[in-house]
Amino acid sequence: MKINYNPYSKDFWDDSWNIYKDLRDNDPVHCMEDFGGAWALSRFEDIWNAHLGSYKDYTSIEGTSPPPLLLGDDSGPGHISIPTNDGADHRDYRNTIADRYTQSSVSELEDKIRQLTIKELEPGLKKGEIDVHEIARKVSLFTITDMIGLERDIALKARELIDIFYERDPDVMGVTPRGQEAFGQCMGLMLQLASEWRKDTPPSPTHINSWITKQVREGLWMSDEQIMGNTSMLIITGADTVPYTIANLFYYLDQNPDQQEILKNDPSLIPAAFEETVRFDHPTNILGRKLNKDMELHGKKMKKGDSVIFLYQSAGRDEREFDNPDKFDITRPTPKRTISFGHGPHKCLGQHLARLEGRVILEEIFKAIPEYSLQHNEMVRTFGEFLQGYRNMPIKF
Repeated sequence: MKINYNPYSKDFWDDSWNIYKDLRDNDPVHCMEDFGGAWALSRFEDIWNAHLGSYKDYTSIEGTSPPPLLLGDDSGPGHISIPTNDGADHRDYRNTIADRYTQSSVSELEDKIRQLTIKELEPGLKKGEIDVHEIARKVSLFTITDMIGLERDIALKARELIDIFYERDPDVMGVTPRGQEAFGQCMGLMLQLASEWRKDTPPSPTHINSWITKQVREGLWMSDEQIMGNTSMLIITGADTVPYTIANLFYYLDQNPDQQEILKNDPSLIPAAFEETVRFDHPTNILGRKLNKDMELHGKKMKKGDSVIFLYQSAGRDEREFDNPDKFDITRPTPKRTISFGHGPHKCLGQHLARLEGRVILEEIFKAIPEYSLQHNEMVRTFGEFLQGYRNMPIKF
């Protein structure tokens, strides 16, 4: 029987875990005929190998997100950003800010992140109710935009527009007309700011200062359009995955009271709980690349120029890689391999920041609110081809 995998379909969203398993077991290199013959890799090992970094095999230049790879739409936020480069270009553009994301550099932000979390918690503690996702969202957003050099009121406006961009309608393939309009407004705002920043550059060590005052390499400077793309890309990646993961963690703790009790009795397991949540329900459904050459995998012949997408949620539940993968277990031994934050030269630049934010935000929430109850009737989960997770996770105490 043909597997019906359509990442834009509500039928898929409603039954994704079973469809992922069907793909892994029966069609691990799945041809998406309705999407120009793109290929979907669903097994951990295949996705791991695809990330190893041979630019002879894959290219990111034509995009890494669903719009360009599946719909031929190159107008998205990642089209002119750091990830959409290969080889030396990718390395050099990434290196313009990479020193800010080393583990040692990120560790210097711990106190700031903790104070941000405490401040965002204060109003809710007085009311006896908070939205876990909203707390994490603001902390993550202000952390990344402070690093960029973007004023917080502008960051909130940009984030509001990006949220509209990611709204999904089951009757619309991909971005809605309202989302397209909001995205255009966001890009226009960022482009205007890029021009203004050249006249009045935020101080070092902000990303904007690095992008404007330093060459990418000898004779190469970032354009306003690239600054626009990178700023938007970081607002998205820096303020989505951590909040979704933290909200998802609260959901799965509620569904697994034994794990909730374990974590309550041993807060040192918070980092492990964060990692397990990313594995168990990865907030990023899809990223991918295009083939730079013909390739055969599991008997399927793929052609140069074909889109290949990586199903991270599926990989995290692959029984070929993880024991009892459908069990949420915060005491799970540290995996030998992980692609929760990618792998190879395109590995997530912000992995250390994400882990630090996750740990600190959760530490402060659990310290301030040791006993709480989820408001199940108010929980809302985002469904979409790119991002999934709980965007509303209210708790009362």
